Amino acid sequence: MKKLFTVLFCSAVLFSCSTDTETTTTNEENALTFEEQLASGALDNSSLGIYKGLFTTLDGQNRATILITLNGISTPTVEFLMPDGDKNIVRASENVGKGQVVDGLSFNEGDFKFNFNVNKDGSNPTITDITYMGKEGDAILLKETSKGAVETKTGTYTCEFGCYGDEEDPTPHPELGAPGARQTFNIMLADAGDGSSDITMQIILNRRTYEGHATQQNCTGNVDGSITTCEIFAEPDLNGRSGPIRFRTLANPETSLFFHSYYTGTADIDCSTYFGSARYRSSIFGTSQLSIITDDPVGDGGDCSDLKRSL
Repeated sequence: MKKLFTVLFCSAVLFSCSTDTETTTTNEENALTFEEQLASGALDNSSLGIYKGLFTTLDGQNRATILITLNGISTPTVEFLMPDGDKNIVRASENVGKGQVVDGLSFNEGDFKFNFNVNKDGSNPTITDITYMGKEGDAILLKETSKGAVETKTGTYTCEFGCYGDEEDPTPHPELGAPGARQTFNIMLADAGDGSSDITMQIILNRRTYEGHATQQNCTGNVDGSITTCEIFAEPDLNGRSGPIRFRTLANPETSLFFHSYYTGTADIDCSTYFGSARYRSSIFGTSQLSIITDDPVGDGGDCSDLKRSL
């Protein structure tokens, strides 16, 4: 009996020590502010943290960057920033704790309605069933961690050449519209401080969303080192072998030209822009040349107009 008591006593001590250690760790984390936890990496593998992404309506006429904040204290918020500087802030229906799986967290406020989902380790964040002013939309997301920032840019493409059937029958292209018609071409850059970072592109074509992937390479600076420009490549094209919009590739560098330029000088300027061209091949209309440009930031962002003039 004495031996059994000793075993039970030791087990209780071990359990108590384990519990105290976990409590101490939790208290140390709780002593940090949300910003300090983000910077230290304490939330890198948690459902809490910062998520960034892109939104577009399926008609290609409305677009926005997305900023999601889950701090475990206040109600989760999602900020949609439109190209004209207008902000739409949407709050969740309930709070989210650390290490919690988020499954169908509902946001229904103002012009936006959608659900947010993410695994308890912060992986696979998604927005589903999203609408803006009653219009169907699409959204893509990445979690920002202490290891790398995420850059999001809204933008558009227009048809430059090959936008009509022929000269005698100038019918606008059924998918691209007439020359000058703008549709969504958004860009998200993972690990924005790395010149070889992966690029995700969100494109609307004929009310369908295409999520393409590319890399930036061959980055070079201008004479005074204030601007760095990288070439964007997609192998073999933007969205795999079935992708409809083709970009410059390493195998065929003459296919198209697409670039990312960003300010690297000493002035306090936060600015980057994506610009260039791509091709869309139709069995009826043949090959059309597309022109791509990201939106200049308004309000909180830097001014890219001087950078664009110097390119």
